[in-house]
Amino acid sequence: MAKLPLDGIKILDLARLGPGPHASQILGDFGADIIKVEPPSRGGIELTMPDVLRRNTRSMRLNLKKPEGRAVFEKLVQQVDVVVEGFRPGVAAKLGMDYHTLSKLKPDIICVSLSGLGQEGPYSLVAAHDLNYQSLAGIPHMTGDRNGPPKIPGNAIADDAGGISAALSIMIAMFHKERTGEGQYVDFAMVDTLLNMMLLQLNEVHESGESPQRGETTLSGKYAFYNIYECADGKSVSLGTFEPWFWKKLCDLIGVPEFADRQYPETEHEAEAQKHTLREIFLTRTRNEWVAELMFEDTCVTPVLSLDEVMADRHHRERGAILAGSDIGKGFADQVGMIYKFSKTPGSIRRQAPQTGADTADILREIGYEDDTIAALETAISTF
Repeated sequence: MAKLPLDGIKILDLARLGPGPHASQILGDFGADIIKVEPPSRGGIELTMPDVLRRNTRSMRLNLKKPEGRAVFEKLVQQVDVVVEGFRPGVAAKLGMDYHTLSKLKPDIICVSLSGLGQEGPYSLVAAHDLNYQSLAGIPHMTGDRNGPPKIPGNAIADDAGGISAALSIMIAMFHKERTGEGQYVDFAMVDTLLNMMLLQLNEVHESGESPQRGETTLSGKYAFYNIYECADGKSVSLGTFEPWFWKKLCDLIGVPEFADRQYPETEHEAEAQKHTLREIFLTRTRNEWVAELMFEDTCVTPVLSLDEVMADRHHRERGAILAGSDIGKGFADQVGMIYKFSKTPGSIRRQAPQTGADTADILREIGYEDDTIAALETAISTF
């Protein structure tokens, strides 16, 4: 097997929820050695993320409150490139796991603090979850029908996009380290990622001095050409016909050529009339019939897939964006594949999600403990 691009990079992952596991999964897919630190078991009750987010990682139990556990932790820090934590702001410092403390153990260490709202600021200690972070970035405000309430998006955007963004932040810090030999501290807030996802909309507010409402912008359903339409079988298609030539092609194919040069109606009444006409048209056939007629004709029409359809979709499967478990190896389930497709350094799924603590002994051995002490030490650091 070809060497993976992140071979040799070691990441100590203390972040058990939020974007941390997703960031580790991405970096692990491309060869980083991810050591997930798990607390002792609480009577068999484990707080772990789904297996798909724990692939290509190793797991060790470590009671960081015990002297033995602290000693192991410090030895680990000296042998890794990055430490990622997801404690509430201020907790890492109280535990002696902050950048100031760890950089004394390893001057070039990179420490990443993952939080919802950042380490500083008026909201930094507010208890919150994904929907709260989305709300502070204006996402639910722009989601839903014009005359209805804000809607909850269908995925954990802050966690999911945050994981991708956190992985990027780690690689930027690693790139700086490769150039200069310097480690650094990264204050990562999920809400900052969401604000960057809303960059264009927020810039529009700044330039216009007005705050748009859901249903009143191009991206939230104001016009017929960028919208979702129900079909005869209750399923839906999406239209994304921004370019006028795509819009004209669509209008000709569905029998409303008069709309072609009226892509942006001047009045709300005309815009609503266009949408009403298209709703009536799309209700005359099933979703798959419309897809067969329009999708491959430069009309920017695609089906709105259910999640089971996403998993089975032939495009995703042929690209390897969705992988069959049987193609990965024995015991693997079907799952989302690598986020990036590199021509020379493709990622790979090499490890199934580990049982919690399964790699403790191996990791202790790697950081210098002798075999005759490992069994007793593992018991000591894996219990309360």
